[in-house]
Amino acid sequence: MAEINEAYRVLSDPSRRAVYDASLRRSPAEPSTAPEPADEGYSPPTSRPADLQPARIPWRMLTVVGVIAIVGIVVLAQFTEPGEPDGPDGIMRVGDCVEIELDNDAREVACTGDVSIDLVVRAFVPFEGRCPGVTRPHRDRQGMGIACVEVAASTGSG
Repeated sequence: MAEINEAYRVLSDPSRRAVYDASLRRSPAEPSTAPEPADEGYSPPTSRPADLQPARIPWRMLTVVGVIAIVGIVVLAQFTEPGEPDGPDGIMRVGDCVEIELDNDAREVACTGDVSIDLVVRAFVPFEGRCPGVTRPHRDRQGMGIACVEVAASTGSG
């Protein structure tokens, strides 16, 4: 095992390897004149093989493509019209229209301008909290807390 360790120590160090290779090229009758390098422990090779060079990244091209993409998004945003708002998604937020069910739970519905009165969520409070102002407490249908609902007159013609 000691011989294997010595062979690894010599072959892994470039200077020791050069001395070893030079000793192999001499004839066996020639005395060894090359000095033995000092033992300073293992040091990794200082040069990298050609196949381990770091990858080159085309930064200029990536920057140009990124700028073009950003300009394209900004231009498209200027010329597109906003779509219709999505319908109720089942998650109540402040400002959503609701209807009150028979069990006093509030359920999100689409806001309509046709009715004379809309019920609108103005705040959310925990179950033990109190609703502010003239709002009425109704339990969130998903059990997340209390929706403070205000009766707001709609702006539709009536």
